[in-house]
Amino acid sequence: MQAPIRIEGEHLHLASQDEITAGIKAAAAVFSQHNADPLACAAAYEKMAKDELLTRDEALLCVIWDAADDKAFRAVTLGWLARDVDIRLAPGQAA
Repeated sequence: MQAPIRIEGEHLHLASQDEITAGIKAAAAVFSQHNADPLACAAAYEKMAKDELLTRDEALLCVIWDAADDKAFRAVTLGWLARDVDIRLAPGQAA
């Protein structure tokens, strides 16, 4: 079974496997802290990206997704000097 989240982005090739793993773990900790399903957060975030009306719960899931994405980015790029890097959290692919 695949993980429910992964790291993606134009600059992903710059990250080591350890950095990618750290990013996934950091994001997973945010989802766990809020007892939130990463896939539900991803679905709400996708809905927002399509400019669809969100429920209050979906809006909260988007906030959790943003927090997880930020933690993942920071964990992956810890120690990097460049800030203009395209790396972000994405829902995992089904097995």
